[in-house]
Amino acid sequence: MKTLLLSSLSSICLLPALLAQSPTQFWNQLSKKPVVVQQINGSAKQNLKFIKFENGMLVAELDGGAAEISLPVNDSMASTLRYKIPKLELIQGYVKQKNYDEALKLMRPSIYPLVKFHELPSQFRQFHGPIRMLLQTLVQSENYDEVEFILSKIQLDKVGIEYSRFAGNLIDRYLEIDNLDGVTTLATSMPVNGIYRENITRLMDTADSLRAANRYAAVIPLYKTILPIVPKGAQPSMKMWLAYSLILNDQLEEGSEIFEELQQPAPDSQLFSLYKLLEGSRLYRSGEYSKALDVLTRGFVRARTSYDWVPEMLYLIGDCYAKAEDTLSASNVWEEITALYPSSPWAQRASESLGKLPKPNTTTTES
Repeated sequence: MKTLLLSSLSSICLLPALLAQSPTQFWNQLSKKPVVVQQINGSAKQNLKFIKFENGMLVAELDGGAAEISLPVNDSMASTLRYKIPKLELIQGYVKQKNYDEALKLMRPSIYPLVKFHELPSQFRQFHGPIRMLLQTLVQSENYDEVEFILSKIQLDKVGIEYSRFAGNLIDRYLEIDNLDGVTTLATSMPVNGIYRENITRLMDTADSLRAANRYAAVIPLYKTILPIVPKGAQPSMKMWLAYSLILNDQLEEGSEIFEELQQPAPDSQLFSLYKLLEGSRLYRSGEYSKALDVLTRGFVRARTSYDWVPEMLYLIGDCYAKAEDTLSASNVWEEITALYPSSPWAQRASESLGKLPKPNTTTTES
């Protein structure tokens, strides 16, 4: 009895430590555990203890680990498998009550082991459904680090687009809390070929936010990944953005090589102002602020207020004024960004730059 009591007390004392575990600790403890799945063929039922997915085959353990059997993966097999999450109704009740800690405590032991089977085709809903349920619950509970960790264990280019959407939604959350390192990690992991082409729009929006945060080095690999697969008509603008980011990341030689291969669009073309933003960025980075201001202004005059890059162009115009110590003009331009484009990430950068401008001299000379 004394031994049993001490054992129970030890378990209770360990509970806070278990709850405080990191995703890495959960993974190390749970991910390699076998998954017991019931297979139903007509009236015949058997339990299979799956240990891995390898070479397109599900591998099950036999005789307590003394032997293994590899089973082919196909639609027929998917229809015969059943996986039941223990205490599912209790978990769903906790989630509905927003008692996420208790829900996750019950979910992790039965779902972490499933992650190693993520490359199974999407029709194996018995595996994918619980994984996505865990990710959704982690998002709802704002356990963003654990969402990112699990996604890092999943090859996004070998699973359904739903997993990429989790990554995209997490990017949005990270942008809200200014976790730009997390944004960069997730963005560079998202595939863009084939069925994943819908990720391109998300990544372009992410690139806009990263540029506004002065993260040009993070943007460059995104553009290089997307450039080969965008339609031919979209490639000139993509090349401009790549060159622009290279230049502002002080990779002037590589950026200038791309710029010199481009032809200046007609003045009535939408890309004319983007081209001028690129041209002006070269002069800006070279310290020729007066010339940069002239080029950028000519581009701005030809732009429409709806063009995505207008706030960015205005920011650079304001910075040219600031570098020339024309504080009043810089202030006017940056205030225009915050007034006209309040939801743009460039509005935040403009606001921060306004706060760093020298205070105007208000001293008056008495006669």
